[in-house]
Amino acid sequence: MPLEEWKELLHGRHRSFGPGSKVLMTSRDKQVLNNVVDETYEVERLSYEEALQLFSSKALKNCISTIHHRDLIGMIASNVQGNPMALIVLGSSLYGKSTEEWYSALSKLAQNPRIENALRISYDGLDKEQQSIFLDIAHFFRRFEQKQAIRILDGFYRRSVIFDISTLIDKCLVTTSHDTLEIHDLLQEMAFSIVCAESKFPGKRSRLCHLPDVVHVMEENKGTKEIEGISLDISKLSRQIHLKPDAFAMMDGLRFLKFYFDHFSEDNKDKIILPPIGLTFLSNKLIYFHWDGFPSISLPQNFCAEHLVELNLSYSKVEKLWTGVQNCQIYQRPKNLVCFNLVGCVRLTEVPSSLQHLEKLEELDIRFCNNLRSFPMLDSKVLRVLAISRCLDITKCPTISQNMKRLELWETSLKGVPQSVTSKLEHLSLRGCSKIIKFPEISGDIKELYLGWTAITKVPSSIQFLKKLNSLSFGGCSKLETFPEITVPMKSLTFLNLDNTGIKEIPSSLVKHMISLGTLLLRGTLIKELPLSIKDMVCLSRLRLDGTPIKTLPELPPSLTSLTASDCESLETTMISTITLDSLMEALDFANCFKLDQKPLIAAMHLKIQSGEKISLDRIQMVLPGSEIPEWFGDKGIGSSLTIQVAIKLSSAQGNCFLPCLSTPSSLP
Repeated sequence: MPLEEWKELLHGRHRSFGPGSKVLMTSRDKQVLNNVVDETYEVERLSYEEALQLFSSKALKNCISTIHHRDLIGMIASNVQGNPMALIVLGSSLYGKSTEEWYSALSKLAQNPRIENALRISYDGLDKEQQSIFLDIAHFFRRFEQKQAIRILDGFYRRSVIFDISTLIDKCLVTTSHDTLEIHDLLQEMAFSIVCAESKFPGKRSRLCHLPDVVHVMEENKGTKEIEGISLDISKLSRQIHLKPDAFAMMDGLRFLKFYFDHFSEDNKDKIILPPIGLTFLSNKLIYFHWDGFPSISLPQNFCAEHLVELNLSYSKVEKLWTGVQNCQIYQRPKNLVCFNLVGCVRLTEVPSSLQHLEKLEELDIRFCNNLRSFPMLDSKVLRVLAISRCLDITKCPTISQNMKRLELWETSLKGVPQSVTSKLEHLSLRGCSKIIKFPEISGDIKELYLGWTAITKVPSSIQFLKKLNSLSFGGCSKLETFPEITVPMKSLTFLNLDNTGIKEIPSSLVKHMISLGTLLLRGTLIKELPLSIKDMVCLSRLRLDGTPIKTLPELPPSLTSLTASDCESLETTMISTITLDSLMEALDFANCFKLDQKPLIAAMHLKIQSGEKISLDRIQMVLPGSEIPEWFGDKGIGSSLTIQVAIKLSSAQGNCFLPCLSTPSSLP
């Protein structure tokens, strides 16, 4: 988190955090913490023995060390001064190397024992293209999905870079976490220094990602053919920047261009201004082109998109993607395009017909293109993801690949989806397609099925045989009045949404066989009672009953952590005990349940507090209607504030408890 955001968070921190809260901040610059933190602690370097052990684990792994190795390990570990990152990177780079290469590394390190030099030794051991790939990752691909980064880098180098990425990972110059690429701050700064040393003029460097450098080059038209990539977080701009039509005219070596929003807002959309004629030039070598809020109605007429692998113009002013010559010359088509994103392009009225010839297209996202009137046939045999939403003029399902895995067609005028499309789907969303009245024919591979706010009246019993189904939603299907009997276990289903349907009862077979269900949403239904066997749903953690005519709540499963039943006007009794109360740590809401007998609930809460037992997450949250504060609350007052004298330091570990209770008028001004 940027320091300024930390300062805002910590300002008045006694209001922001509860008693006993501790905020831990890390920085390599002690000065920036002045007047921000209460205490500073300098992290100790590894001891000599710890450094030896860490370096040996990377440089030798399972190999038995020789006398020469042991001596060298000691000398190298001493030179890097116990810095873990340097030990890991340098050790990994020397694994499998000869003794002579170890001595060479030691000699180089001895000349300049700074940590940066230890890291540089590993970088220098790469070949030229691997060095270039490392610099690309450090500048542009940190936190990219590994699959996506490799796809783009394959386009950069016109070959597979999987081996090179693996080499960087083996040398600990790059790491992976949850299938995303990561790089240590020290290594990233080393990469920045290497590129910065290319020239004292930012416009003559190969990669630009620092805000002042990018703004200077773009506004002053200082770009050159040396620039291969530019990345800019538009949301960090403090003012508008005005570009000339030929802002990219000299950057014919540009392969990577990313102008993006860290967070979307209307202000961010207008921070980069182009003249009415738009751009007159973009590099024909572009592999990755991402410009959120692109401020022109079209791409340059002479732009050749044949090398593009990804194109993202989300929330832009684009009306047509390309005009004139590109519609008639095959070589101009983005024939290598894999991902195409036009989310929120509200001025776009049509998608180019040439889209049907993109044989490598895997993902197409045109959600919230509200004025889109037509959609071409797609011949791509590899198309896996298609997302269209709020395009009411689309009345027929596009002719698309039978290998589709994810299909989203929200709020369109479709009347159905052919089985040829759904045969291999894993995710299908038809939410808000109000003209769909029939349950679609679904493949056995389906995992997520969202049919909310459609006109579906019946759910087939065959749904129980969808063995991979984990999420199922009918929220808003007001004409759906029954749910089929379930006769076989649905082991994968964890989420079921029946909010605002016409369903009047929950079959006991549903409770019995949905053995993995974690979330059950029944808000706004006509359900008057729950099956007594609901207590046996051992995985159920969230139950929503708001606005139902339910009269009594039976015993609930001990796994339940959140229960909301606000506006249940008929609710009178519950079977919630001190044991159930302990698990309901996230939410327990009975707002506007005026017939509810509150005494057992309040007594259970009082008993739980008095017992001194450990309370899950150190809190109990309960919302009840009423106009009186229970008698056992010690400090009371009328008005907007209350001062309480605390005799001892509050600490959950000591069994102390602070319990607020608020009573408000039925209608607030």
